[in-house]
Amino acid sequence: MTLETESPFPYREGVPPLLSFSSSSPLAESFPLMARKNPRRNISRIETKSDAGKVYGGWEVRIQRRGEKTEKFFGDSSYGGKRSALAAAKRFRDEIDEASRKFSVQELAEVPSSRNKSGVVGVRLHKQKDARGEYEYHYWYWVAQWTDANGRRKTKAFSIHRHGDQEAYKLACKARHDGVKQAGR
Repeated sequence: MTLETESPFPYREGVPPLLSFSSSSPLAESFPLMARKNPRRNISRIETKSDAGKVYGGWEVRIQRRGEKTEKFFGDSSYGGKRSALAAAKRFRDEIDEASRKFSVQELAEVPSSRNKSGVVGVRLHKQKDARGEYEYHYWYWVAQWTDANGRRKTKAFSIHRHGDQEAYKLACKARHDGVKQAGR
């Protein structure tokens, strides 16, 4: 087993180096570098105190898939304690996850959120404030945003002052469309 102890951040002088497994190490297969899911995702602890001072509690599962909300409460007393109730809540959550189809990244990218005011996903109106001494200037831009093929966020802004509102909006929409198309998404 070989461990690499060289820091990937040479500018962090005095900070101990990070440990990572070399790709030829047998441990590299056992510990893939990927994000772990939160074991209690979609599960919340709820406790209430009665007038007599007794504490009642349990775990609540709340999931929304494709617009359909599902909620269920798993009380400690019904399941024989906190751990058993949590285990039942996790099983229920996992069943819902397996039974329901999640939106793909592509599907999510095509649906505007309720907060979207431009009508086009990835295009927004931005106001930039520039304070110089006692004066304050405001500049408005239409901004296009997308993710390139390498997963990096790309942004391009078009000044309303320079292009006019309609033309800046059209340029931002075109930049977003071209960027997404070039990324192959």
